[in-house]
Amino acid sequence: MDSYSELIKNGISKSGHSLSQITKLLKQMDVQVNRGYISKLQNSKSAPASDKVNDALAYVLKIDPIELKAAAYREKIPAEVLKILQQDRQAQPA
Repeated sequence: MDSYSELIKNGISKSGHSLSQITKLLKQMDVQVNRGYISKLQNSKSAPASDKVNDALAYVLKIDPIELKAAAYREKIPAEVLKILQQDRQAQPA
């Protein structure tokens, strides 16, 4: 499983688009973000984007939208909740 930022970074790389081109394409979809924000997303300098932005990014970058949103949700889970979920998973019989 790729991290959220890896999915964004790989999508940008494969798309061949510059960050400016991506922002223009997103603007056409009524999603207002700037190049700096997209750069922060791909470099793990910002929390994952909202579902609306992720859906638009997935479309523009040809990323599976469910995979992108799932990666975003995993990163948004608070550490204490994630710890409990991992403990529960380990306690379940195989």
